[in-house]
Amino acid sequence: MSRPASSATARCSTSPASVAVAPRRPAGWSARVWARHRPPARPDRADARPQPRLVLAHNAGPVCSRLRMSLHVFRTATPALLLALASCLARAQEASPEPPAASAPAEPAVAESATPEPAATVPATEPAGPTTAVSVDPPRAAAVERVTVDFRITGLEEPELTNAYNWLGYVAEDQREGLVPNRLKTLHDEAEKSIGKSLQPYGYYRPTINKRLEGGPKDYFAYYQVDHGPAVHWLPAQIELTGPGAAALRARSRELGPPPGARLQHAEYEDSKDRLLALAHGEGYLDASFSHAELRVDPEQGTALAVLVLETGPQWQFGEVRIEGDSRIDEDVIRRYLRLVPGEPYSQQKLLDTQFALTDLDYFAKVEVGGLREQAVGQRIPVQVRVEHSKSRRDDFGLGYGTDTGARASVGTEFRRLNQRGHKLRVTVRASQKLSGASGEYRVPIGSEPGEYVGISGDAGEEKLSYGVERKYSLATSINRLDGNWDRRYYLKFQRSLFDFNEGEDSAVSVLAPGLTLSRQWLDDPAYARYGFSVWADTHGGQKGLISDASFLQGRVRLKGALPLWREGRLLARVEIGATAAAEFNKLPPDERFFAGGDQSVRGYNYQAIGASRDDNGGVIGGRYLNVFSIEAEQAIKGALGLALFGDAGGVGDSPAPELHFGVGIGLRYRAPFGSVTVDLAHPLDPDEPVVRLHLGVRVGL
Repeated sequence: MSRPASSATARCSTSPASVAVAPRRPAGWSARVWARHRPPARPDRADARPQPRLVLAHNAGPVCSRLRMSLHVFRTATPALLLALASCLARAQEASPEPPAASAPAEPAVAESATPEPAATVPATEPAGPTTAVSVDPPRAAAVERVTVDFRITGLEEPELTNAYNWLGYVAEDQREGLVPNRLKTLHDEAEKSIGKSLQPYGYYRPTINKRLEGGPKDYFAYYQVDHGPAVHWLPAQIELTGPGAAALRARSRELGPPPGARLQHAEYEDSKDRLLALAHGEGYLDASFSHAELRVDPEQGTALAVLVLETGPQWQFGEVRIEGDSRIDEDVIRRYLRLVPGEPYSQQKLLDTQFALTDLDYFAKVEVGGLREQAVGQRIPVQVRVEHSKSRRDDFGLGYGTDTGARASVGTEFRRLNQRGHKLRVTVRASQKLSGASGEYRVPIGSEPGEYVGISGDAGEEKLSYGVERKYSLATSINRLDGNWDRRYYLKFQRSLFDFNEGEDSAVSVLAPGLTLSRQWLDDPAYARYGFSVWADTHGGQKGLISDASFLQGRVRLKGALPLWREGRLLARVEIGATAAAEFNKLPPDERFFAGGDQSVRGYNYQAIGASRDDNGGVIGGRYLNVFSIEAEQAIKGALGLALFGDAGGVGDSPAPELHFGVGIGLRYRAPFGSVTVDLAHPLDPDEPVVRLHLGVRVGL
């Protein structure tokens, strides 16, 4: 009974007597299995399963075989064995092909799962009789000389250079071990072709490549000097729309093709297709697809043409909106923040906008918004909104230290959902060496944007100033609106300030001031911005006799920006300008006067140490006008650590251009998940100030 031969042995049979032996070769030959296979997968190739075949390869050394047989077998089976071996050898030599040509990959391998060649059949040469089998160990495979090749490409820049190396299928970190010498020339030629193909996605179809191969006999160096040649440029795209939505989308689709005249990039072709599909899907044509899409390249003329034909299919609309989940918030409150209306064209972006809006309310731990197309009625798709509520109360606390405030601590509690209308309450208690107090705010959501609310707030605190102690109590109401990218806050604030001056005198001042605050911010990273800006502006005033003890009008503007300078570096800039018009300036509380100096103002000076004038005890009492400027360069040095160089300037006075005070220095930065921890050594340029001052703080965003 026959059995399949393994990849290491061939099977020869005789009938009726059969002998299973290892294939024998004349002295100096050994068996070797070569595997035909292709290089690693490439954009224009598909991997092929190795197809092993048995070949003969000459080896200078003798082949040693050990025969294990009993004396009885040797005496009775020797004639049949010799004849079978001779017949098998003759047939194997006739059937075995030559070793692989140089164009085949040069990595011999044995695949265990591959099917071996069929066994050769030898005619019977012995009379019928009992079967005798002799097992012979196969000869050892001949050693194959190995070489290494180091590839070097010059003349290209990124990203073309990296893509060229990626196309060299035999390269792994610039080296591929295990090459057979007779494969080098073919590999050298294939590498040249691969480099040429690697440039096509970037618009270069006619490169000039000078190659040379050096070294040997075991270590080779392949050099390729590449000139990518002239670039192919885009012609105006041919975009055609068909189907029910063609007329509605045609005007907007004309601008979605590759930019005419620009260098061809294959990625731009795919991006154009994505933009067209996004346009159709955004208008409810969910079944839109390309009936024809073609990129035509003429290297001789140096032109490329994108031909796109889009079939829109029918338009789908939003159906009814179903809100499911916990009912701790009234459904009509949730519906105020929906970004879709039944009957409008179906849009995935509007589903996402709705999910983001509901998440920003901070009522829910989980929000899911999706269409139920399988339940569509006609062309209307119902929408399901499922919410899971978060905990109604959130507590937080903090510990810190800053040179402006000294050691500080805070404890806060937020009731995020006081009732089914979504009202909120926030209470905070804070304490520090210079400023302590408590505050609270009650918010009632309004409008259809998260962050819009009517608020009522109160605050009580004590602050230690250079000229004494101020105790203040305030009550305010505000309306907060979002106008596009701007936050608007209309407020009316009453404040009562009590002063204990160092010289023993006491006074009290009341102010009732309506005001408006505008702010806008855009950051690439809310915690650590390398690019972004923020604008903050406020104006408010009071009228004497209407609760206020003095008439005044004040305005203040603060601008901040960040720009990337180089890798892991950024430039920060800050400008702050303020002005106050008041007939009785001395009756205004400190909160309505301007000061400068400190961590967030002019470093090198104490907190609020810069003012227009000083009292009899040398304390700064503030001024009418404020000018502050700052510039800072940061550079990461290792991991989260960085260095900073900065220069600040600021002045406070009774004229619009007060005298400026300057501070320069160096700082250490530690980038944390919540922002940057800053440690600055600042040198004030005023001779009366200390040589250096330490500033500690935390910067979030800008």
